[in-house]
Amino acid sequence: MKKVPVGRLGKILAGPEKGRVIEVLDDSERTGGFLIVTYSDFNWSPEIFDVWFENYDELMAGFEETGWQVEWR
Repeated sequence: MKKVPVGRLGKILAGPEKGRVIEVLDDSERTGGFLIVTYSDFNWSPEIFDVWFENYDELMAGFEETGWQVEWR
């Protein structure tokens, strides 16, 4: 699997949340991990869902597990 970009928006093309917009945030200063937030559109509105991963390896495993295919901007 390709690396998951941090700090970029993307559209989920396949998998759960298909059609939603996704953003991966580096939350290492506050929690030490990474946060995934999904939105209904590219205007960050409204926030639909978030999930936290302890480190980048867990983030990658989470993407593989969900089967998300994302077109990143």
